[in-house]
Amino acid sequence: MIGNLVFHIGDPKNGSSSIQQAMQQRACHCETVSYVCQEELNASAMAYAIDPKRRAEKEQGKKRRKLLFSQKADWARSHEADLGLISAEFFSAVPPKALIKALEEFMPQYTETARIVAYVRPHAGRALSGYAQRVKTGTELCTLDESIEGQKKRRMLKYAQRFLRWQNKFGDRFTLRPFLRSEMRDGDVVADFFETVLQGAPFRLDPISSTNESLSLEEVAAMRRVQRRLVADGVPEFMRLSLGGAIGRALAATPGRYRTKMALSRAHAEALKTLFVEDAEQLDQSFFGRPLMVGELNAAIEKGLLQGQSLEPLDYYPETQLWRLERIAGDIARLVNAQPRGWRLEYQRRIGQRLDRIEDQKDTEVLRENATRVWALLDELIAELLPPKAAAAE
Repeated sequence: MIGNLVFHIGDPKNGSSSIQQAMQQRACHCETVSYVCQEELNASAMAYAIDPKRRAEKEQGKKRRKLLFSQKADWARSHEADLGLISAEFFSAVPPKALIKALEEFMPQYTETARIVAYVRPHAGRALSGYAQRVKTGTELCTLDESIEGQKKRRMLKYAQRFLRWQNKFGDRFTLRPFLRSEMRDGDVVADFFETVLQGAPFRLDPISSTNESLSLEEVAAMRRVQRRLVADGVPEFMRLSLGGAIGRALAATPGRYRTKMALSRAHAEALKTLFVEDAEQLDQSFFGRPLMVGELNAAIEKGLLQGQSLEPLDYYPETQLWRLERIAGDIARLVNAQPRGWRLEYQRRIGQRLDRIEDQKDTEVLRENATRVWALLDELIAELLPPKAAAAE
């Protein structure tokens, strides 16, 4: 049986994908502490199952919760290791008491010993990267100006009270690390994560490929058009999220793409400081003992652009190329709406998020054909997201 569990709970946009890829690849080698990782790429399904905001149907939610935590209990019993690592960035939005209750019910041996590790990205950087991520996955299609104005209502960047709830429930078994290169081991979140999890035991890391790489400014602008078409054609949010993830992964491996980094204007940074300076002060006082988060808010203002960047697709792509993007997005929408299990199941299998295969499903040939056609269209879409000259050469 596993000796103890460590839950990595995010936050989102804090290197979770890289950590999970390193876990899945067993990239960390330690001679003094043995560990085993979750079989799936991430444990998001577990996090969703105990999130009261996501359990729309109470009875169905209870069944899902029982199934997933029972499976993880079986996993813990079937392995001999000092540590079991479970990672899902969406645990960070779950009430800590919901995780404790699930442990008490399904894995009581870990209730008093389980450890929690979280990372927190400074407010300004998180607001920017979160916006780009939401555009990529189709959950936000407004301008950056509108997104920052909307931060007044968002709760995820109100860090202090949320992380204090975890600390109050888990005490010194909760560790919050700043997502800052200057503060992380070797300036790398993967190295820092294993340093934290292994509590200083010596280890070495195999290199891992870049994952969940941020989109460029130009790509974010174009994705607003792509995702707007998917929304207009009735593609559900969970499917838009997977399509955005696939596009991002493909672009990360594509040469000749746009490379302009998104940046905040000085006005954006000043607005974010006004919104979050009190939270930053509380976070620094409660967890870091020095002005890390406040300092980053000030630095964002100093580095801010005098004029904001354009997110108008026509500033980077000709209308004919944008029209082709929308047409391809429309073709993708028809296919995934017709067979929601086809391409998405294959995508989740490819990235290790689920272990079953199309071959395990009914209508195997229909699903496989659907997936093949969607992949081909995604290749076309990636080509159209390249700069006009590069796209024309494809």
